[in-house]
Amino acid sequence: MNGKTTTTPDFDQHLAGILRPGQAPEDLRRSLIRAAQRHPSRSSWPALGIAAAITFLFGTGFLGWMAHRNSHEGERFARAALQEFMVAPRLDFTVDDSAGDSVEQCMERCRQWSIKAVGFSAPLPTRLADQPLKGGCACTVDSARAACYVLKDGRAVFVFDRPFKGLEADSKMRPVILASGHQASAWNENGRGYILAEPPIQPRF
Repeated sequence: MNGKTTTTPDFDQHLAGILRPGQAPEDLRRSLIRAAQRHPSRSSWPALGIAAAITFLFGTGFLGWMAHRNSHEGERFARAALQEFMVAPRLDFTVDDSAGDSVEQCMERCRQWSIKAVGFSAPLPTRLADQPLKGGCACTVDSARAACYVLKDGRAVFVFDRPFKGLEADSKMRPVILASGHQASAWNENGRGYILAEPPIQPRF
C-alpha cells in the first residue's frame, strides 16, 4: 500500500500501556536474590533471568485471565444456573395454596428458610416479590451456594449472597443465555446477585 496510515491517540496510548514493562512482584525479586546468593556463578544468571521472565509472564497472564473471568461473572453464573434449572431441582419446601399467605408473609417465610438452608437471607427480587411461589430449594451454582425459588408459572429465581462482579451495583437484567429454548438472565440488586431462569415459551395457536 502506498498511502500513509495513521493511528488515533487513544490507540497509541493503549498500545504503549500494553508494551510498557511491568515491575516484577516483590516476592519474586526476593526469591531471585536468594537464588543468586546461593549460586553466585555468572553462568547461573542467564538461567535465573529466563526463570524470572517465565514467572512474570505466567503471572501477568493469570491476572489477565482472572480479570476476564470476573468481568463475565454474570454470564458464567447464568449458564450454570440454567443447567441446574434444566434438571428440575428437587424442592426442599412447597407452598400451600390454601394457606392464603400475603406477600409479606411469604417473603418472611423465604427469609427464615434461606438463613437455615443456605446461611444467608435470600429474599425474592422486588420485581418478582408478588409472584406466586411453588417452593424452593438450596443448591450449588458454579461452586457458590444459592437459594432457588420456583414460581408457579415455571420460572425459577436463584439468589446469591453477593453481587456479580462485572455488573453494576443495581443493574438491569442481563445477559440472556439461550439453551434448548430455555433462557436465563443475571443482575445485581440490593447487594445480592440474582438469576432468573425461564422455560421455553410455549407457542400460541
